[in-house]
Amino acid sequence: MITQAEAEKVFSRFEWERRTPSGWKNADSVAEVTTGPLLTEWKANAAVRAVWKGPDRVVAGLVNPTFAIPAEQDQPSYPRSFVTLSKMNGGEDGPPTAIHYFVQEAPGGPWKAAVETWVATAASVPLAGENVWYAPTTVRLRKAPVAAVSRHAEAAVLSPTAEQDREVCGRFADYISFTTPDEPKSDQFAPEPLIDEAVRELNEKPKQPKLNGLITYTYEHEVTGPQLPVLKLDDGTSLVACPLLRTEQERGKSTTVSFTFNNASAQGALLDAEGKRWRSTEAKLSLTALIELPPAGAPGPARVAACNCADPQLLEVTGKRAD
Repeated sequence: MITQAEAEKVFSRFEWERRTPSGWKNADSVAEVTTGPLLTEWKANAAVRAVWKGPDRVVAGLVNPTFAIPAEQDQPSYPRSFVTLSKMNGGEDGPPTAIHYFVQEAPGGPWKAAVETWVATAASVPLAGENVWYAPTTVRLRKAPVAAVSRHAEAAVLSPTAEQDREVCGRFADYISFTTPDEPKSDQFAPEPLIDEAVRELNEKPKQPKLNGLITYTYEHEVTGPQLPVLKLDDGTSLVACPLLRTEQERGKSTTVSFTFNNASAQGALLDAEGKRWRSTEAKLSLTALIELPPAGAPGPARVAACNCADPQLLEVTGKRAD
């Protein structure tokens, strides 16, 4: 298993690559240090930026990393993983904590960051807002912080029911899959403003004046990415990272309905949609939910600690023209 000194070198190189001027605009420069959903997101972000004139977003510099490295006997096979928790440069005392899951696919192979998300941690000051803005998307955080990672002999403690715990990702994917104007409900997940607001905003999209209620959106989700470790926290809860792929369909309610884009939007820019009319479009987007599970055997629903559900990374888009 990787040592902390080796993990520090992996993180430092990853952080240097993502902070270079070309880093998040040219994903080739980070391809050697990223894999899985994160690499897909950075490549897609570079492709979008190549054609879209939208506003640049801040790449948050990361400092003061701590390392959650499982014991080797807890990860006897591959892929192996470790987790880092770090702070934004200049905001070391603030609430957002970046979480990165690093993966080694095979013996002797490179360690690469596969998933990135953010969370409010117990050591942080009270959270004033729920949004963390970073490249390439905006993550919304639950205000209540998560506890510290449990450790035994300095090694991070993994959930003994990790395989079962990860099933929450599929349940969450089903939960947030809906067609507007549905309001998805589930007794398996505690009500959270960050999810309620995201659903509300997605349901507002067809109400835009140019659409006049004649358009529907369907959001379908599936679990993607490598198998990631499930960390045990000091309060007995478990923390599950759920990388998801969203398929978003936009279509008219009848065959006579069409709609337009402009190239000021990311989807419009990828479609080169300016001045054209469309019957339907289908977009693929990447997002990550961070879910907290109650202690084993304890009653109660899962809680979503963070998600970029309202602002996922656009990967690709296709469409059916009306003209």
